[in-house]
Order: sequence, then C-alpha cells, then structure tokens
Amino acid sequence: MPVLLRKQTINVLKALQEKKSDVVASELADELNMTYIVVMSAVNDLIEVKLGNFKEEEIDQVSLTVEGLDYLKNGLPERQLINIMLKNKLKEINTQELLKQSGLEKKIFYVGLSNLKSNRWVAQSKASGEDKIFIIAESFEETPLELFLSHFKDKKSIDYYGLSKEEQSLVNLLNKRKLITRKRKTLRKITLTKKGREIELSKINELQQVSKITSTMLSSGSWKDYDLKPFDVSKPGPLLKGGKIHPVINLINEIREIFISLGFTEIRGPIIESAFFNFDALFQPQDHPAREMHDTFYLSNPKTAKLPDKDRVTAVKETHENGGESGSKGWGYQWDENVAKKTLLRTHTTATTVRRLARYYQENEKPPIKVFSIDRVFRNEKVDKSHLAEFTQIEGIVIGDNVTLSDLIGIIKEFYKKMGFEKIVTRPGFFPYTEPSMEISVFYDKLNSWIEMGGSGIFRPEVTYPWGIKNPTRVLAWGLGLERLAMLKFGRKDIRDLYVNPIKWLRHESY
Repeated sequence: MPVLLRKQTINVLKALQEKKSDVVASELADELNMTYIVVMSAVNDLIEVKLGNFKEEEIDQVSLTVEGLDYLKNGLPERQLINIMLKNKLKEINTQELLKQSGLEKKIFYVGLSNLKSNRWVAQSKASGEDKIFIIAESFEETPLELFLSHFKDKKSIDYYGLSKEEQSLVNLLNKRKLITRKRKTLRKITLTKKGREIELSKINELQQVSKITSTMLSSGSWKDYDLKPFDVSKPGPLLKGGKIHPVINLINEIREIFISLGFTEIRGPIIESAFFNFDALFQPQDHPAREMHDTFYLSNPKTAKLPDKDRVTAVKETHENGGESGSKGWGYQWDENVAKKTLLRTHTTATTVRRLARYYQENEKPPIKVFSIDRVFRNEKVDKSHLAEFTQIEGIVIGDNVTLSDLIGIIKEFYKKMGFEKIVTRPGFFPYTEPSMEISVFYDKLNSWIEMGGSGIFRPEVTYPWGIKNPTRVLAWGLGLERLAMLKFGRKDIRDLYVNPIKWLRHESY
C-alpha cells in the first residue's frame, strides 16, 4: 500500500534524504524557504508513518547584536580606521582628523584606536606637539576576531558549547564589546529512520488535503478524493483585540445592577467637599488625627465652603460640644465653624450619604429609603502595590423604622452572594460613626482563605439626630473598597494595574 503524504512533507523528506546527518529544524526551514511550524508539522507526519523523528537538546546560542551585524557588514572599528588610512595613503594623520573622516561615534572611535594599537598596526604620539597616529605595520591580515566574526555570514547563530576554547575566548571578547547576545534555547534536530532513508519517493503518493469542503466538491462528488484536515477543537481560537469596556467599569456596572435589583437608588456627591460633611456631620472631633494634612488633601482655592442651614449647623455644633439631643455627652470642646468650612477632596463617600440624610430632613421624607453610591475618594497616602491616593468606594444606607442588625446582615449577604461569594461572615468591629459595628469577610476559593472586605453598622444617634432621624427610625450603613473586590475578581497582585492598564491583561479579560 503506497504511503500518503502532504506535498510539503514529501519536500522535507526529499531534503532529509539528501543529507548525510541530522539536520537542525530551523536551518532546514531557512533552506527550504518554509516556516519553522510547517517543517515541524511535516516531521510529525513522518513520525506517524515511521519515516522520521526528532530529538531535542539545550544549547547556549550566540548571535550578533544590531551593532555586531553592522560590523560584520562594514568591518570592526579598527578595520574601518586602518582602511581609511590605507585608502588615502596616509602614513600619519591627526587623531581628530581621523575621527572626523571615520564618521564613528567618539566612544566607538577610541575603542577602534585602542585595538589598532593592540594589533601593533599603528602608534600614537604627541612628540611633535600634535596628537598624531602613525602606521607602523607592513601587513594587515585578518585578526582571529575578524575571522570568527565572518562565521556569522552563513549562520544567524552559533552553539557556544560547540566551539573550541580559542573560539569561546573570542566570543567572550565580543561579549565584552557588547556585539553578541547569548540565549539558552531548545534545539530540535530532525533525523530519518532506516525506513525513511531507504524508501523511494516514487512509492509515495501526494495527499490531497483540504480544510473545508466546498459546494462544488459536494455536487461533483470529488470530496471523496480528498483528505479532510482534522481540527483540534480543544485549542483556543484567535485572540480578538477589538475595543471593549474596561474590566473595572464592567465590575462597577455589575455592582450597580445588583443594588438596583435590590430596590436601591444610586446617589452622587461632590468630589470637592466641606470638612463639615466629610468630618463634622459624622461626629468626628475637629482635633482628630485623620483630619491632618498628612492624611487629607485640603484646597487653597476655593478655601472655604458654604455650610447648610444655620439650625442644622447649630445641631451638629451642640452634638460635638455636649451631645445635643442625642443623649450623648459629646466631645466636650468648643466647636469652630471656620474649621468646618475648610474645603478638601473627600476622603470617603460617607460624605455623600450624610448629604442624603440632610436631604431627608429638608424634604421631610418618610422611610424606608434605600440608596447606594459608587464614587472616587482621595487620601494622602504613599502609592504602592496595595495603596492608592485616589480610589473608589462602594457605600449604601437604608433609612427605616425599627431596622436591625439582622436586616443589615441580610442585605450584605445577598449582595455578596450575587457577586459570587457563597460564604460570608460578619463579626463585631469598631467604626467611628456606627454603633453597633460589624466587619464583613468573604471566603475566597482561589486563595482558600477569608478576606476582609469592609465595614458596616448602624449610624450613631450623634450622626442621625441633627437631621431629625430619631429612634425608632434608624440608618443601616455599609461600605467597601472597589479595588479590593476588583483585585480578587481579576487576579491582580498590584492595585496599580487597575489604573496603569497593562495591555496584556486587558486583552485577555473577557468582554
């Protein structure tokens, strides 16, 4: 029975039969003007019919740099310099004049001049008061380095360990001059079996192989004469590089849809905020360390902000000084309205939810009210793989009568389950403007560990009473960082990737 092979496989077999020894696959590809992949595909065909095989070996491959290739074409700097002197029949020449005629960079010129002197072809002297170069040799035969460099005219690369000790020393010299690169590579050598060497090409029939059947082949019945090329459906298809929405924006949209499906309304607030809404309305004392400039970006223009109605400012003032109507003793200091007027880049989106409490009071709304916010915040932090000076927070509040921690836990668990986390736990925690407070953790399967995601709790009376929200009406609140969630979802180890936008990562993320 005749052997059936594709045309390119027959060509590879023919070339191998003409060789007396094993052939390097990449060299055969160049010789036959084929791609490396086509040659190795042909070798696999030969393996199937037991006509050929290949073996692999690790080699230390040496090839010329761009500069080295230039010297292979035009000669080493020392050869270029001596050629200029010989061509112009110059027994001596001013050093600077030779530099000018050579057209070489100053650094390269002096490397060439040094090698000219090492070869004892020229001497350099300032005896006449002028820096001159003199030819002192009779002949200028090719140096061992030039002879070795000429090997690369026929080969793009050479196996370092296949060289003699003398040749290896020349490679090391070229390496010092930064004219070569060394790279460890797997070399594939093709060989024929005994059957492959003895088989006559006349006994091999060309396999007519097609990748698809056309309508003409079907109607004529000629498809029976062809071999249909098999497809490996397990291999990935081509990577599409079209434009798409950024993965972080997709995540934000997913979170937005979850909250809306739970009956929440999205709210937004100003990035430039007053200290009043950012700190004071949250019952944070005016001498708190978090207000310092090393944590907060304060603004010089505009320097102050307009405060809300005077009665609400007074209610917040009294809460700080003596507890006001909240039943608290307050902080026991004299509250300063000028400090509250300072402008800053908001440090949390809780400032936006507090503004929503102010609107609740102004419009005399009735509970329940459910709102969420996904927005940028700013903190004066050193940027590293786990910290940013600008990042995004996700917050939500529920204003309702007789709502409890059980209601809060139910909302939180439902949100994280919709985000794909099956195991969610809450534990007691401390946060300045909620009491009681809870920490939220989820179990992340890929790391096989619990990850803390954010905080939650019920707003303290000192936060809600100035806005007319009093027991039994309460405010459930929770918040988390978007970036922490994004790093888990996208498997990133450096938080900066979310904003530096590594192209390789973005191309591999799904649409």
